[in-house]
Amino acid sequence: MALRIIIILAVTMNLWALSTALPPDVVFRMMHPELKSPVSPLLESEEADNPLHISQPCWDALNRTVNITIHKLLNGSMSPKVLDSFGKPGAGILAGNINMLGHFDECESVPDFKYCLASFNLSGEIPELPIPLLYGLCVPRECSDYDVYQLGIDTETLLPGGRKLPLETVMCTEYPHHPFTWQFALTVTFFSALFIVVVVSSLYHAWYHSPACHPRAFIPLDEQCTLGGEESTVNGTNDGQDEDVKMDDPKSLHAQRRLQESGGSTMNKLLFSFALPRNLPKLLSTESSEGSIDCLHGIRVISMLWVILGHVFSIMIMVPLFNPLTGTSWLSRYGFMTVANALFSVDSFFVLSGLLVTYLTLKAMKRRNGRIPWRWFYFHRYWRLTPALAVITLFWLFIMPYLGHGPLAQSYGNRGPCQKYWWTNILYINNFYPTKGESGCMPWLWYLANDMQFFAISPLILIPLYHIPWLGLCLIALLCLASCAVTGTLVGVNSFGVTIMEALAPSGDPNEKSFSDVVYFKPYCRITPYLVGMVLGYIIHKYQKMSIKMRWPIAVLGWIVACGVGYTCIYCVYGNYNGHVWGVAASAVYEALCRFAWGAALCWIIFACHYGYGGWVNSLLSYGGWAPLSRLTYCAYLMHPVIMFMYMTHMGTATYMSLALFAFYFAGISLVSYGCAAIFSLMVEFPLVSLEKLFLPRA
Repeated sequence: MALRIIIILAVTMNLWALSTALPPDVVFRMMHPELKSPVSPLLESEEADNPLHISQPCWDALNRTVNITIHKLLNGSMSPKVLDSFGKPGAGILAGNINMLGHFDECESVPDFKYCLASFNLSGEIPELPIPLLYGLCVPRECSDYDVYQLGIDTETLLPGGRKLPLETVMCTEYPHHPFTWQFALTVTFFSALFIVVVVSSLYHAWYHSPACHPRAFIPLDEQCTLGGEESTVNGTNDGQDEDVKMDDPKSLHAQRRLQESGGSTMNKLLFSFALPRNLPKLLSTESSEGSIDCLHGIRVISMLWVILGHVFSIMIMVPLFNPLTGTSWLSRYGFMTVANALFSVDSFFVLSGLLVTYLTLKAMKRRNGRIPWRWFYFHRYWRLTPALAVITLFWLFIMPYLGHGPLAQSYGNRGPCQKYWWTNILYINNFYPTKGESGCMPWLWYLANDMQFFAISPLILIPLYHIPWLGLCLIALLCLASCAVTGTLVGVNSFGVTIMEALAPSGDPNEKSFSDVVYFKPYCRITPYLVGMVLGYIIHKYQKMSIKMRWPIAVLGWIVACGVGYTCIYCVYGNYNGHVWGVAASAVYEALCRFAWGAALCWIIFACHYGYGGWVNSLLSYGGWAPLSRLTYCAYLMHPVIMFMYMTHMGTATYMSLALFAFYFAGISLVSYGCAAIFSLMVEFPLVSLEKLFLPRA
């Protein structure tokens, strides 16, 4: 019973300190004279027959270790690490610092003890504190999560009148955090084999293009950093005849070079698909192909950085914070609207996706007289996205749960929902099932589901857009109107607001849907920027580059309107963060039109830059240095939340919120995300693109 007494006294002390910093009415509710009565019977109890019905090993360990510990503490022969590692209240409770994580390393350093993290729900009894209270404990290793939970139930009577402080969850740290399974072994084997394949392929590529392999004909390094050789040696048919003639023939030399660069045999081409000397120059190339839209590289990178910026704020506030009220106060700053409304960065990608699908498909249809092998059209898209997604999912499911170390590692390593719903990601239905987005697997992948669904229906628009353009454009206009009407209706019926905290907050009631579930994740509410991008893709296909002429006043007016529309989309909601909350009608109109308006503004920027009216903006966005980072966008999108969660699993204390540290977090996570994306692209994405070109027919 001794540890029960210690836990109860520790929690009582912490709740007392918590209550002393609260307003008087809250103090009265918490520090009522009745507070003493529920504790007294526990202190005076003589029960010793496991009255809590916890496991017998845990019960024996509690009585044994606590008695020994108290004896050693009394005679001074033992340092009080166990008690010292318990969570204790700190300063700044009124600023939201209610979490008491304790000291993880100190607890883990005590033999036969382990760290546990309990989560209490304060919202029912103390509405002034609607966030959970995390409390760190140090208990014997024989005790399971359920045992500690049963012990924690006693603390629910600490409030006056026998009212309860609900204990929601208990997570105790184990080593390893989760049992090693055959899936873990298979995943480690897969990544090891992939690494070996890349290394062997790179070494073989270097040897194959070296003078040691082709000593008779040595051609200097070409633009792909590969070495050529003479045709007769490559083909293995050199009989010493006509060698000089072949080497002097430019056409023959070019054929020799192309043959050796490609690797000759199918097996060589297969191996070279994974070779770093072959893929790295492709990644780092700053050259653009004929007919490309150069400004898209800059837009893609800036939009990706904007996505990371928004996630640094929205995901990082999920961890225990030292001053959460300070962080939320940033939302009332005018300049912080760029972060609060980083949601528009996703709409930028929808614009780019719709533009490129339309532009490239119409160009292919023109080359094939309107005929497209639609089965390969869909297969290419699925092959382009899914293998990389599957590999990231493997890492998230079976490797990452073992990498954390700290108070949050055990809870953040829980993959229960992901093991149940991972298949919805590779089928691209995760924005519909499970019905509550936060209960799914890797929730940031909702974008891919929407993008794939838009792609799936795009031929219904592309075919009439090619054969009967006015019909295709009318269909796009009709879909835009329908999407705006549906979005506005859903927002109005559910009385949703326009602030990020209200829009993205998960619903506490399992039967109540949040804004994300009803509007934000749904394709029929997000398709308008994609459709606007399709219109621009048709225009760029129809009219060659630099073929559209405008007078400069019209171009200037276009820039003013586009910038004004984009500015309004981001900053017009500022008043909602400062007490001037819009009504339901205003919120519905804003949500119905803002994504369409943002897509139209971005399309003007692309249009103006492509047709020569972009000025310095086009020079900036079309800079060749954007191209390598642009090729990493997809992998950076997949990986940056993984990097952020990995960082969070190593946090040992509450995070201090400041704008300077926020900027450092953003810079560090962006750098690490793009670095990991480069490795991932070279090992997975680029090889798979090469394999597709090797085995599938060209469009």
